[in-house]
Amino acid sequence: MEVGLYADNTLPLAIDRLCESVNSICKTVRFVPGKAPFRLTSTAIVSPSTDSTLPPLVLEELAGFDLACLATSVPYDNNHFFDSASHGTIVSFAGWNALTDLPVTNGFVYFIASILAHSVDLGTTHHENTGCLNDFWWDKSGVDVGMRAAYICSECLESRLLDDPDSEIIADIQALLDAVSQASRARIDLLELGHAATQSADRNGFGVFLCHNSEDKDTVRTINKEMTEAGVKTWFDEDQLPPGLPWQVELERQIETVHNVCVFVGKSGFGPWQANETRAFLNEFDAEKLPIIPVLLPDASTIPKLPIFLKQRTWIDLRDNYEANIARLIRFLKREGSTF
Repeated sequence: MEVGLYADNTLPLAIDRLCESVNSICKTVRFVPGKAPFRLTSTAIVSPSTDSTLPPLVLEELAGFDLACLATSVPYDNNHFFDSASHGTIVSFAGWNALTDLPVTNGFVYFIASILAHSVDLGTTHHENTGCLNDFWWDKSGVDVGMRAAYICSECLESRLLDDPDSEIIADIQALLDAVSQASRARIDLLELGHAATQSADRNGFGVFLCHNSEDKDTVRTINKEMTEAGVKTWFDEDQLPPGLPWQVELERQIETVHNVCVFVGKSGFGPWQANETRAFLNEFDAEKLPIIPVLLPDASTIPKLPIFLKQRTWIDLRDNYEANIARLIRFLKREGSTF
């Protein structure tokens, strides 16, 4: 499948670099920068009539692609992000800064993944914001959480068979979502992922620090086992703290060697020293734009009480569909570019 990408003069999108970046992620879908200048002369997009008013050279190019995505800041008359009336879809970023502080690049790749999902009928539309790619976004502010989570819910995925003829495209959609999530959680432009991975690789050693309340030790020990068996190099206190040394000093030293932090919250809530650990990591990781991931354990309360400095970060929820979500977490950790 070949997908053409365009951006008009209202958006500072580096389309050539973006195509190179997403082509390095995908195995089946190939992205090509559009050559014809894309401009809209109207003050609002009306689907499908606006499609026919695109410049003739653009219309000619669009006919040569399987799909095309055209980014602009001109709004839709119905306030949609996009409205596909043909294989060429205009994506609007009108009012983007009021919805999220994440880069337009991340949003464009996220919407491209959504358009690809629609093209292969992957799942069904959710009319409430669930964090799934198939949310309709009646409340457009849900796109912020959606980009940080960037996943397809198990219900939508299970609608397709393992031997599905579109399985390779679906794998590419998931790879794009992983990149969007990784960049958005780190609060960086997706085009900077390579630089962030290099920074991460320069930090010696551990793939993830497991920050947890000691009351939840048994559950986190099980998760640690699953992670290490999957090839993630974890920093888990009972495995890594040398006997006879002050553990606070060792902990502070290890902050400089870790690529990610998982902050686990279970039925016991947030422990007092756990709060100190998390604040220390926030100070260090915010400076280097590295991920801190809240993880709700299977026994966490229905409405978990998270510290204010974690609430803005999208969590992994292990209370529902544990196997799928722990696999998603491990997949994310292994895509960081670290040495495990």
